[in-house]
Amino acid sequence: MTYILGLTGGIATGKSTVSHIFKEENITVIDADVIARQVVEPKSATLTMIIQTFGEKYLSVTGNLNRKELGQLVFNDAIALKKLNDIMVPAIRKEILSQIEVQKKLGSKLIILDMPLLFEQNYQLLCNAVMVIYVPETSQLERLMKRDELSLDEAMSRVKAQWPIQKKKDLADFVIDNSTTVAVTRVQVLNWLSTQINV
Repeated sequence: MTYILGLTGGIATGKSTVSHIFKEENITVIDADVIARQVVEPKSATLTMIIQTFGEKYLSVTGNLNRKELGQLVFNDAIALKKLNDIMVPAIRKEILSQIEVQKKLGSKLIILDMPLLFEQNYQLLCNAVMVIYVPETSQLERLMKRDELSLDEAMSRVKAQWPIQKKKDLADFVIDNSTTVAVTRVQVLNWLSTQINV
């Protein structure tokens, strides 16, 4: 029996930190952000559809997707964001399901499905439980502005593109508070591993 833990949070809440802790414990992590990059590799069908939809200006000289420029477009244009999601969401889902099946066949007891938009795209239905990485929204904005060198308005637009972190926290089976130090966060994650599931 394979136990699937959905791992999510909000942008800049520290989900990657927790994902890394699981990897250090040799737990299989299926990372939706990594898959999102894989499905738009040069000459892929998904990248071709994106360029056909948005134009050659979003293709770099090396044949890669210009993610930063496309991000600036879609975070400020709801119609463009929907068009992009209509291309990306099915491609990512197909690859996630494929990787889950591979891990099940390999006999993995625990899979971490690391996904920013887990609730927004109903991936909780694939999971046995969901863990939300939480910090207050004020901390979320501060971290995002510092990390990505954004203005407050730019950071707000990215945060508002996702569900509020409090809403995700309320829906979680498990909450990891990442508002202090990595060491404190690590203790919470290892405690979950030791008490919730035999891996």
